[in-house]
Amino acid sequence: MTFSFVQITDHHLGETESQLMKGYSTAHAVRKVLRHIAENVGERIDFLITTGDQVNDASEVSYSNFCQMFQLQAVSAAPGPALVTLEGLQAFPMYFLPGNHDDRELFFRYLFADTPSMPLMNVSFQHKGVQFICLDFGAGDDAVAYPETLDYLERSLQAGFPSVILTHHHMVPMGNRWQDDYFLDKEKSEIFWNIATQYQAQILGVLSGHVHTTYEKVKRGIPVFGLRSTAPQVVFLDEPFFCLQPLHYRLVTVQDGILTTRIFEVPL
Repeated sequence: MTFSFVQITDHHLGETESQLMKGYSTAHAVRKVLRHIAENVGERIDFLITTGDQVNDASEVSYSNFCQMFQLQAVSAAPGPALVTLEGLQAFPMYFLPGNHDDRELFFRYLFADTPSMPLMNVSFQHKGVQFICLDFGAGDDAVAYPETLDYLERSLQAGFPSVILTHHHMVPMGNRWQDDYFLDKEKSEIFWNIATQYQAQILGVLSGHVHTTYEKVKRGIPVFGLRSTAPQVVFLDEPFFCLQPLHYRLVTVQDGILTTRIFEVPL
């Protein structure tokens, strides 16, 4: 079975579309990316996934703005799909993960009102025989490999389906101090990889956000992918330094048990 989907990530929207983040219009950037998706790949993808940080400063007003902007219609339990309509996408299915900037209670109240709020959104969904495992490492700046998250990963993989793991936080080092220090629980992050290694043959890939940077790595034989945000991007220095780069989204195709990806670049 063959299908494709698109990953976007880290939108950091404000309380209004005109609100800026470090002088940068995150709403304009999201609209540019979604317009490009609609015009170039919309007819050949089954759904969208966003890997977290829907808003920058979590508030009821921010989430209300987010839902209005996306004309979001929740038609299933979290993580979706919900239906979104904007920039040429009409009632298009989209899955949502929370990030470290997302308040879990508000995330559920506004995006998935019929789903009881969870402190950690460890959930999964299936599409054409592939299991998508959504793992939550918390709402703080520092990722935490909670025992319940690791247990959920192992239980999900034990089901035996070919699987894609979705996370907000990055699961491999980036090579700079301020980003890699986010995952302080090094011992438990190794437990994640020990579990994943046991099921390496059925894991098609790991897709993450958080670091606002596009990368492709392999760890213990498992492909690991990160993605440039639709918010300001960062460069690899030991202190936070934001810059303006073309926006990215990732087209992912699963065919005959193999996951391949292509990056699309969108000018601001």
